[in-house]
Amino acid sequence: MTISNFRRMTVASAALALSLAACGDDATAGAGDTGIELPTGGDSSGEDTAGADETATDGGVPNNCGASTFELVHQPTNIVLVLDKSGSMVENWWDHDGDPGTDFVTRWNSLHSSVRFITDQFDDGLNFGAVLFPAIDVPSNDFDIACRVDIEPNAAVAPGNGAAVLASLPPADTLDIHGGTPAGDGVTTALNHLRSLDPELPRAMILITDGAANCLSGATDNAIFELYDENLPALVAAAYTHEDIPTYVVGIDIVDEIIQYPADNPFVRLNEVAIAGGSPRPGQEKFYNANDEDELRSAISQVSSQIGCTIPLDEEPLQPDLLTIYIAGVEIPQVASCEGNPTGWRYTNPGGPYDEIELCANSCDDLHGVGSLSATYNCIPQG
Repeated sequence: MTISNFRRMTVASAALALSLAACGDDATAGAGDTGIELPTGGDSSGEDTAGADETATDGGVPNNCGASTFELVHQPTNIVLVLDKSGSMVENWWDHDGDPGTDFVTRWNSLHSSVRFITDQFDDGLNFGAVLFPAIDVPSNDFDIACRVDIEPNAAVAPGNGAAVLASLPPADTLDIHGGTPAGDGVTTALNHLRSLDPELPRAMILITDGAANCLSGATDNAIFELYDENLPALVAAAYTHEDIPTYVVGIDIVDEIIQYPADNPFVRLNEVAIAGGSPRPGQEKFYNANDEDELRSAISQVSSQIGCTIPLDEEPLQPDLLTIYIAGVEIPQVASCEGNPTGWRYTNPGGPYDEIELCANSCDDLHGVGSLSATYNCIPQG
């Protein structure tokens, strides 16, 4: 489903309402409502075409009736990366690149590299922040301190924040990482931070972990490691249901079997969290499961490709096929469905009302990379 909280993204309302108005005998139709005059000439490049040959056609139909190009104001989504910094992230090494000639690295090394990759790629189009669980300064795996999580984010959400997010993380090659997996408290810190931000902007969390949550409140001794935190699915479900804050779940080398810490099946538990968070994958595997570093980057990138790419239109175009979308000056094709078409855009309601568009995965990535998009409404003259 299209994520409802992203529908609150603001569009340049007056320009859009004018551009989607029907082109009648008066090229300024609809302008009286806003006080802004619709251009009487111009093509998609913005050049004045007044006086141009009015017999120019598009498929045999005259098209010079005040075509208007305008910017859609893309409001970046506020995203908190909720990152697993438990001891298992350095205790477990893996073949991160499938190359027998290179050394294995820790899961933390790959997570650090993947966060760098994603923030570099999407820093212009998404507002990133980060929360680590447990806290960055947890010094050991002792049960009495292993589950502590800071009440403030390690990196507050902000535009162009990739460098600050990376600076908040332990170094990629460190082995000095300790603690349990208090994902529930990490999500709580992330949620409280998101609640402190502008409520009109869309919000989301990306939970990245190598196991099921433990550190159940009230547990003592080794039970804090052995008991699953049943509160986590309910926490993300409430955030999605009541606050329109979805949680996307990315697993690192998750196995579908009972393990020791906690004494549970992490595959089953992360499926539960992904469903509760409102953005499960289709099929039996509801979260994104990465078995090497390339898959980890791809998983986080796929999640990013779903965030903030549904844009409402203030007024429906009377002739929907005449709307053209551009990103960085490149026309994006209109497609019937994003399934099988990673590049393109579509109306979310193909049979109408035509009040919202969705960018497909690659086009969504392009938007996040540049932070803006534009549109042209190519009017056909009446009469």
